[in-house]
Amino acid sequence: MRFILSQHAQEELIKRKISIIILELILDHPEQIIEEDGLKVYQGTFTTNNNKTYLLRAYVNDLVEPNKIVTVYCTIKINKYRS
Repeated sequence: MRFILSQHAQEELIKRKISIIILELILDHPEQIIEEDGLKVYQGTFTTNNNKTYLLRAYVNDLVEPNKIVTVYCTIKINKYRS
């Protein structure tokens, strides 16, 4: 997927220590795409080196070209966000 990062999304990647590679992988191969607050939420899980599994959620404005990542975060509450 071609995309740009909002300033907020860039800050969140740094603050939360989320790899841009993980973000790109999940955007290219999401496990689920849902709609929330007028944005598409791309979701996918990944496992860290210490065997913890996280759900990455990336909020995407797909009404602009290229698509704009509004915010991104990871959570361990995987079941909470699965529909």
